[in-house]
Amino acid sequence: MRDVYDFAKFFIKNGADSRPNTYDGNMKLQKLLVLADLANIAEYGEPLFSDQVLAFKNGCVVEKVRLRYKNDYVAFRRDSEAYQPDFSEREYEVLNLVMEIFGCASAKELSDINHTFSFWKLAFDNGTSSTGYHDKEMSVVDMMSQHSDLERMREIISAYRETSSDVTASETINGVTFYFDGFALTDDMIDQLESFSLSADDDSYSVYLDNGRLVIY
Repeated sequence: MRDVYDFAKFFIKNGADSRPNTYDGNMKLQKLLVLADLANIAEYGEPLFSDQVLAFKNGCVVEKVRLRYKNDYVAFRRDSEAYQPDFSEREYEVLNLVMEIFGCASAKELSDINHTFSFWKLAFDNGTSSTGYHDKEMSVVDMMSQHSDLERMREIISAYRETSSDVTASETINGVTFYFDGFALTDDMIDQLESFSLSADDDSYSVYLDNGRLVIY
């Protein structure tokens, strides 16, 4: 299982923190990491990363990523921009799903969504004493046991896929998503897209056929 830093670097490299080097940028990054973890559990029955998720007042966080973003952002950003991910197709699928479904939401909106999940409330309440003191060590989140939360995430993903399939189809190869409509990709086309993806400058492209020739733009 990968270190959570790999996924944090992916999100930062792709501008998912929206407001870099700010409190909101850090909060949004945290929520995207947590949602990616939840999505992976919902889809494949196991966490995306092994690092603990903790419940804070503003939602769930991965503490070591939160602290590095807060205290060492410039170097973290530099490492992220230089990072060359080698994720599996399954990992790319989950990351891209989360980006497509939640990537345009603000940090506050993602925090509000986070607060609707039982796993956050249970962990936060467990780590908060009657005096209001918050004990991080007692606030470890357990997503695996919260079946209603997992089912809700499955429904969100299913609804997104149904809506997307009504508009266009897509194929993600080496972290690059290719959108197409009106035809099915052949093995030869997939080989062409795979070759193109290795040197692609962007993370998404449209594809169409011109007299049988594959055009990527």
